[in-house]
Amino acid sequence: MWTCHRKFGVISYTFILLYIFFLNGFFLNNNLLIPPLHPFPVLRLLLWFGFGSIAFREGFEDSRTWGTKEREHYLVQGRYRWLATAILLTESILCYKYREGTGHINAAAVWETPWWNWGPWVASIVFIIVNWTRLRFMEGATTKYPMKKVKSKRA
Repeated sequence: MWTCHRKFGVISYTFILLYIFFLNGFFLNNNLLIPPLHPFPVLRLLLWFGFGSIAFREGFEDSRTWGTKEREHYLVQGRYRWLATAILLTESILCYKYREGTGHINAAAVWETPWWNWGPWVASIVFIIVNWTRLRFMEGATTKYPMKKVKSKRA
């Protein structure tokens, strides 16, 4: 993970999507005024369990086969990862749209939020961007199938 920009990117992408998923689960129930005993949260979790496992497997196979000869025979397309990202984005838009009138923290203005709430998130995002950029532009980072050094047979 700490040597390949592709693997670091996939793992960071997965963590970011998981954080968005958990936050959306809380804010959807709050903003849509869903009571705590309603079956919606459980059904949402079950749906995401089946769907998210396929998307996670795609990400794992993509990062596992990156830079190997196996990649030529096993193409990773990422359809479910794109679909999972689109669904999470749609959930986030719903959370933002229906935030008014719920009386909770996501309805407050950004400048009213204390720095200890947003500071670690900003620091984590800056760390991810800086580290991915460092790994991406490191020498040899774009080599698809690294060449092995062959010893010459000169006597």
